[in-house]
Amino acid sequence: MKAPSVVQRYVTLVSILAAAGIVLAWQLETLSGFAPPDFSGVVVLVLAGLLLEASSIRLRGGDADGSIAFVVHISAGVLFGGFWAIPVVVFSTALGQIAKRNPPIKIVFNVSQHVLAMLGAFTVYALLGGEVQPSYLTPGGARGTEYIVVQLVALLLAVLSYITLNSIAVSFVVALTTGRKPIHVWRTNTLWVLAYDLVATVPALIVCSLYLRFSTANPLDRIWFLAVIAGLAFVRHIYVKLNLVQTLSDQRNKAYAQLEQNVRDVLALMVKSIEARDPYTSGHSRRVGAMAKAIAIASGLPPEEIGKVENAALLHDIGKIHAEFAPLIAKDSRLSPDEWEVMKTHPVRSAELVMLFAPFRGEVEEIVRFHHERWDGKGYPNGLAGEDIPLGSRIIMISDTIDAMTTDRPYRKALGFDVVVAELQKYKGIQFDPTLVDATMSSMTIRRFVSEPEFRTEQSEGPASKIFAKGPLRSQSSFWEGTKSSG
Repeated sequence: MKAPSVVQRYVTLVSILAAAGIVLAWQLETLSGFAPPDFSGVVVLVLAGLLLEASSIRLRGGDADGSIAFVVHISAGVLFGGFWAIPVVVFSTALGQIAKRNPPIKIVFNVSQHVLAMLGAFTVYALLGGEVQPSYLTPGGARGTEYIVVQLVALLLAVLSYITLNSIAVSFVVALTTGRKPIHVWRTNTLWVLAYDLVATVPALIVCSLYLRFSTANPLDRIWFLAVIAGLAFVRHIYVKLNLVQTLSDQRNKAYAQLEQNVRDVLALMVKSIEARDPYTSGHSRRVGAMAKAIAIASGLPPEEIGKVENAALLHDIGKIHAEFAPLIAKDSRLSPDEWEVMKTHPVRSAELVMLFAPFRGEVEEIVRFHHERWDGKGYPNGLAGEDIPLGSRIIMISDTIDAMTTDRPYRKALGFDVVVAELQKYKGIQFDPTLVDATMSSMTIRRFVSEPEFRTEQSEGPASKIFAKGPLRSQSSFWEGTKSSG
């Protein structure tokens, strides 16, 4: 006999817990003495829940269905109490699942987890002082502001409990089925619509109020109560539209992420093309990027600024891909004055290329443009001095110099640790920002760069497509966050 799968064992556990909950709720119900609802009322709510359950939609993650049948479930809890609402939950969910031709294991799971969510929610409701058929829902029945506030708070927390229990149960079964982490499933299927689900407390109260109004009429007239489904259909329409908007937002995020990756791949290829021309500078941009990141961290910059500095450092020599720099890069001796003037144009040419990529326009572009400016104003291309030079440019100036000193060149061997430190101290306040020199010397990462050739080699290698730091996407993963970020 084939052993049950993890999913089957999980569904069995949820089913047993639901059955145990029903038994316990029955015992508590017999002690309370609350009269059971009349049959016609239960049938009406079952029909309403069935129609909403059968018209559920696929959630944005594609792993689970979502419906607003829980509005009717919550209404049944307020009208009949947690135990007597169970028939509404069971029959509306089961019949809706059968109508969609779901397999038995899925039907059993969905019925069981809805029962558990209902029992948990209305246990919270009762403990907080929530009443069955509270008088504020009937004309002239309210008993003061304090009473209404207590009842509404109890209901809101009950709804939150229902949503939480339901979403956790579903997230775990989806995670077991797909191999994803439960928290990732929950974020995808629940977080984006949580606020909407809480607002659905309002239509639940409307359903309760209409039910109580019709309950005084002839039982046959209660069929008119089904007119409330028209209103619920409108609520479902909003739910569908929100799901569509979130799905489109997800697709936009995916497309933008792919575009960003394409940009990184192109830039990585350009960087490698430049370094391939000169074996002595192979891995130079990556080492400068790693050192610039280390100095930025030692300087206390926030993560977003650190990413900009790192990306600018990786791109600082990208302009050398132009043809006029090829013979200069390959030259195995010092440059002539004329050649040096050509080489001094590379920061501007690099910035011009960086401008072509939207994610790097602005700060990253400026950092690249001015990375050869000196603290004393004798650098190029604009002769900026002191704090007029972008901070990232000042960081790259130090990183670039350290890498030049610690790399073998045709005309000299790599310099040792003591010599590098002495040079930085010698030109502190002349070529380099004094504060950044101190931060550089305090960084253990920089000390390893200077003193450990093996460590420098490690920083020169790695997948080319992953060498650029990733900043936050322009569009967010959540529809609600997206609306806030678009202002």
